[in-house]
Amino acid sequence: MMERLHTFIEGFDDVLGGGVPRGSVVLVCGTPGTMKTSLTFSILYNNVKANGGKALYISLEEDLEDLKGAMGDLGLAGIEDMELYILDVSKIRLDHKEEETAKNWLEILQTYIDQRVRVNKFDLVAIDSLSALYSLSQMENPRRELFHFFGFLKSLPATTFLVSEVPYGAEGFGRYDEDFLADGILLLKLFEAGISDVQLRVRCVKMRRAKHDKGYYRLLHNEKGFQITRVISE
Repeated sequence: MMERLHTFIEGFDDVLGGGVPRGSVVLVCGTPGTMKTSLTFSILYNNVKANGGKALYISLEEDLEDLKGAMGDLGLAGIEDMELYILDVSKIRLDHKEEETAKNWLEILQTYIDQRVRVNKFDLVAIDSLSALYSLSQMENPRRELFHFFGFLKSLPATTFLVSEVPYGAEGFGRYDEDFLADGILLLKLFEAGISDVQLRVRCVKMRRAKHDKGYYRLLHNEKGFQITRVISE
């Protein structure tokens, strides 16, 4: 039986047919303000806390203290005492801004992730976000280079989440066919519900090696964490 990674989103693992197949590369997509970072961080945090795994969260734009503060506000506290390591690339960029454009960040991250996963035995990785990575990387042939980057991620004994910013009005889930390269796509989207309400909803667009529901569910967050409910009103 295939081993599954629980999302710890109440009700959502049933939608996924038991959870995310371990070893998958999953896009977490959405427009600004759809809690992509919060949801992704929550998955890593709760897996480390419940199962004793080791997770690496790579933040390319948001600095360490801001990220920890925001996650603390969501009840995800005590990170310092867990095997959840945050790589603050934004600080590295600010400290070496004169060298930033000369670096091959795609290659740097690949080497770093490979070390952490294969040597230090990290089994969960997140990169936040792809758009920030693209702004740092001078890719001559983006589709070819990303094909090999995704291939590298799939070769790892780890499950990887990639936060993908979707522009308003865009039809796809990434800039360079990332939706075809990824094993799974989780889409977060805001919907107008009635005259004054706006609902955040989530759906699994695809998940290889899983029999999953493809419909939208309302995504809520309370003191117990994330949970889904069926969409009732439109």
